[in-house]
Amino acid sequence: MGHAVRVVDRPALRVVSKRVSVAIELIGPTLGQAFGEVYALIGAAEAEAAGPPFVICHSMPTPGQPMDIEICAPVGGSLEPHDPWRLVDLPAGTFASRKHVGPCDTVEAAYIALTTWIPEHGLTIAGPPREVYLSEPSTPPERVETIVEFPVMRVPVAVG
Repeated sequence: MGHAVRVVDRPALRVVSKRVSVAIELIGPTLGQAFGEVYALIGAAEAEAAGPPFVICHSMPTPGQPMDIEICAPVGGSLEPHDPWRLVDLPAGTFASRKHVGPCDTVEAAYIALTTWIPEHGLTIAGPPREVYLSEPSTPPERVETIVEFPVMRVPVAVG
């Protein structure tokens, strides 16, 4: 299902996060366990969830190599997480964003669309991509909604 790319400004965000190295075939169970942990931690601290969970992909999947990802849960209120979780303030930024609907093993189409669209529109990638998870774990795979977004900036125009 095709969705348009949008350029959006995101505010600064406080998240509880942990960085892990994970094989692509273990990403689903790893995220399920991690999101359970972090939301239990948030609930125990009587803090409040402040948006959908997401992952920052510090490296992309390559055959035989684990991915380096940062698992994030936006949070409001005060919280002192325990290792390996930490409280991180992410800066505001501009993102090229595309919604994907379908199983997680088809989300690559959104990455391809974005990495094609970004330079065609005078932008350059300015950091690692995020996958924002909008659906509950019980959602049927064909209806799972994920937003894939890259931080971007305008390509400077050469003078002269």
